[in-house]
Amino acid sequence: MSRILGIDVGKAVVRTALLRASYRRFTLEALGEAPVIGSEVDAIRAAVGTHKPDAIAVALSGERSFYRRVELPASAQKEIGSVLPFELEASVPFEMTDAIFDYRIEKRAPGSEMLPIFAALARIEDIKARIELVREALGMEPERVGTGALPLANLANVMPELEQPFGKATSPGELPLPVAILDLGEASSDVMILQGGEPIFARTLSRGTIGLPDSAPALSRELRQTFAAWRATGGGPLAGMYLVGGGATAQGADVFLSTELGISILPLPKPRLEGVTAEQETMLPRFAKAIGLAMGLTGKARGLNLRKGPLEAARSYPFLREKIPLLAGLGAVVVVSFGFSLLAEHRSLSTEKDMLLSRLEAATGDVFGEATNDPAKAQELLDKGAGAADDDPLPHADAFDVMVKLSESVPKEIVHDVVEFDVNRGHVMIQGTVPSIPDAQGIADKMKEHKCFKDVKITRTSQFTEGKQKYVLEFDLKCDDKKAKKKTDSGGDAAQPAAGKEEEK
Repeated sequence: MSRILGIDVGKAVVRTALLRASYRRFTLEALGEAPVIGSEVDAIRAAVGTHKPDAIAVALSGERSFYRRVELPASAQKEIGSVLPFELEASVPFEMTDAIFDYRIEKRAPGSEMLPIFAALARIEDIKARIELVREALGMEPERVGTGALPLANLANVMPELEQPFGKATSPGELPLPVAILDLGEASSDVMILQGGEPIFARTLSRGTIGLPDSAPALSRELRQTFAAWRATGGGPLAGMYLVGGGATAQGADVFLSTELGISILPLPKPRLEGVTAEQETMLPRFAKAIGLAMGLTGKARGLNLRKGPLEAARSYPFLREKIPLLAGLGAVVVVSFGFSLLAEHRSLSTEKDMLLSRLEAATGDVFGEATNDPAKAQELLDKGAGAADDDPLPHADAFDVMVKLSESVPKEIVHDVVEFDVNRGHVMIQGTVPSIPDAQGIADKMKEHKCFKDVKITRTSQFTEGKQKYVLEFDLKCDDKKAKKKTDSGGDAAQPAAGKEEEK
């Protein structure tokens, strides 16, 4: 969510509109107006008041702007940025190196091989002066610099009726009728023609509401000349005209203009803005340009922006300086979050370390008989104790050894079958078949020869089939403890000298 400010700087009055933009929603927060008595800087400050916007848009006077409509081959569409300056330079009284321009590609007729382009351009010095004016007044530089009445095209984002004043086109591909917007100011006026919500023609008039009603015939004459110039470019008849600006609420203005020009004056559509009070609703036509400038900051701009090229690059450092408090705050949040993350990770690792040391102490106590939570001490006990080569934790005899020994114990001349073979917790049970009971006993005697087979015996015998005897052989898997044997051997060696001494006595 951001607060966007549009500043309409006129010769006699400064008007501002502050909007709050969120996802697909726009809320009107404030409208401001101040007369230009001393300087424009003081008027801007008075109109904005104490509000603090996040972004600002302002417009250059139409008297200091140039509008051109040109046509380029459709094949040059990818090179418009390079080709267009040469086309514009031939029609303006200054070098293009001293100017900045912006353009929009208009919709072309089906099958046309030419690309219609509407462009606006102005001198760099004039644009810089407008940027400096806002910076001096508010301490912030504008993000966008529009020109003349073109920011009014952005109103189509909250007034969809501007795109098709009388509903949808009757046939596919047919463009709606163009519509004019007259920004009737105090000292000058701007005319813009929209078609399908896109600006396609603009002109600035030297007359406004000052001098009315005596200057009314001169104003209507300039408007007729403007619409004649529009038709000379191939423009069609207008569907109507909207009246905005300071003179929009002048008594009898709509009737006079409609009669003089032969054009219907259309009521300005109600904008899709939230938070508009009944008093502000009556003021909206007067603040239409300020609202259009603010809408140009939403990323759906239809007007043109002259803050480009060298002025766009020059914006970077001042822009960063303006954002230093915000960037510092975000940096502090990142640092604090990183610190909390490290602290949480440290606590988690400390808890895990304590748990592992506790397990190590319990394991060393169970295995070595000496509890310790020192990893180095545990490694030393492992090397000397149960982990030594003489105390291999693997069993000395397993089921595979039993099967090997059984196959060795069965004589080659007899037929022996294993019916069941079970090894469970060191106890072995073998059920097999042999031709006779003595054969089974011979196998048992051979099994006794293994040092890890203890208490080998045939527990029962029975008749299996004709010529076959079934027997059950059971024993325990238990090998002698090497450490115990060594201790016994060393004890016996120590007793022999003692016994020899007694014999000598």
